[in-house]
Amino acid sequence: MVEQHQGHISPDSQWSTYEANVQSYRGLSMSAQSLYLAVGAILLGVGDKLPFFTVLVLAMVTTWYVFFPVIFARCAIVDFHKFDLGSRYNAHGEVRESRDDSRLSERAYANLWRGRALRARVASHIDMPAGQRFRTMRQTRLKLDLFIPVSVTVVWVVFALYILLSH
Repeated sequence: MVEQHQGHISPDSQWSTYEANVQSYRGLSMSAQSLYLAVGAILLGVGDKLPFFTVLVLAMVTTWYVFFPVIFARCAIVDFHKFDLGSRYNAHGEVRESRDDSRLSERAYANLWRGRALRARVASHIDMPAGQRFRTMRQTRLKLDLFIPVSVTVVWVVFALYILLSH
């Protein structure tokens, strides 16, 4: 039975649903990156530049335009529901003073670029243990969602330099 919370699924249920989505997207991202790298390595051996650079462009678009913003947004949405930010903060990222204040929206909070200032205002109100700062990209997320795509991009740069300089 679905728990109801002000006519919607409870924040805990939403949190677990979006966390499962994040894990699925990470898996899809890794599969896509692995597939592109395998095809790129084969094309690197063949030495044909046009197919190689076509796959490289597709890999970079998939990594940085498709998966990175989606995974980042889903991580922000997980936090939005985990910390019940919609009921605690208003649309401007300040603590809600009354029930009449407009609620913080999930969409505005999770937007990669436009939501940055809003996330910073909300984070300034949240106390974290051990003097840590509240932020969407915490240590584990940085390692999984930023370091891996950056390292794959570095491999692609090395591949591209190799094909340009040796053929």
